[in-house]
Formats: sequence, C-alpha cells, structure tokens
Amino acid sequence: MQNRVLIPHRGNKVRPARKARRQCLRIFVSACALVSLAGCHRKVVVVAAPPPPPVEMVSVPPPTHPSEPMPEEPVIASPTLPLPVPPVRRPQPPRRRPTPVPPTQTAVVAPPPMDLGSLTTGGESTNTALRQQTDDLLKAQTRRLNAIPTSIIALHTEQIEQARLFLKQANDAWTKLDIEGARTLATKAKVVLDEVLE
Repeated sequence: MQNRVLIPHRGNKVRPARKARRQCLRIFVSACALVSLAGCHRKVVVVAAPPPPPVEMVSVPPPTHPSEPMPEEPVIASPTLPLPVPPVRRPQPPRRRPTPVPPTQTAVVAPPPMDLGSLTTGGESTNTALRQQTDDLLKAQTRRLNAIPTSIIALHTEQIEQARLFLKQANDAWTKLDIEGARTLATKAKVVLDEVLE
C-alpha cells in the first residue's frame, strides 16, 4: 500500500480526489494538444519526380601549352525531364435516374353533346308574351334543379353544376333586361336537366 500524504482541509477533510481530478485534466489537455498538433490524418501524398538519368561528364585534358588560349567548354544541355503526370481518375459511370412511373389512366366518359336549340336575333325583348314565357321557364327550371335528389346529384355532379351556372347566368341576364339571353340560358339549363333526369 502506498503512503499518501493527506492534507487537512476545512474540518479535517482531505483532498486526494481533487488532486486526482487535476491530474486527469492535465492528461486530457495534453492528449488534445497532441492530437491537434499532430495534423490531419489525411496527408497529401506528393509523387516525387523520378531522378534525372546520369549524364556522362566529358573531361577536357589540361592544355599542354599554357600560352595557347583555352578552348571554351562545351555547354551540355540537360535533358528535358518529363513533367510529373497527375494520376488519372476513372470517370464515374453516369447515375441512372429511376424511370418515372406512368400515371394510371382512368377512362373518363365524356357527356354527350348538348342540343341547345336555336338562338334568337334580338328584336323580341318588347314582346310581353315572350317575357312571360321566359320568366316561367326560369322559375320552372329552378324548381326542377332544387327538386333533384342528392343520389342523382352525386352521379351527375358536373352536369348539375353546369345547369346551375346556366340558371345563374340566365337570372343575371333577366335582371339586365336581356330577355333573349335569359331565355337562351334557361333553355340550355332545361336541356342539361332533361339529360340528367332521363
């Protein structure tokens, strides 16, 4: 067993735990400093250029006569070294995109074309009998539309909405005193409602 020197502290309490904590903290800080100073684990590998081939040196014999001028030494051109070629990366194969799934097609039954009847030329707005007939037609088609059961409305939603639109436009034309337009639109609503209620 080791002999520890216990230092009394505040009411005979000893501090060996604090000392151990400090020691652990020092070790931890030292380890962090070593890791951060050691550098990145991925060091750049530089390919060294190959050494140049040995060049033969031509030795010139010393001149026999010192009075003669010295011939100039020939200039030997160093052979050109090939430039280091970076490593060639293989091209990655192109990524294939998933083929889009074609949307499922549902058969849509188009409603048969509507027979809207003949249109008037426009000189009949003063005729009181025509005004009365148009008013009666508008009221009758509105009553028919409101009397349709919800089961039929669910089956023919698009046609019912078309008839409602025709009746709304017919009422707008009626309030603007466009009798021919109101009658034409009310007739269209009647034809659509006849097809629905068949």
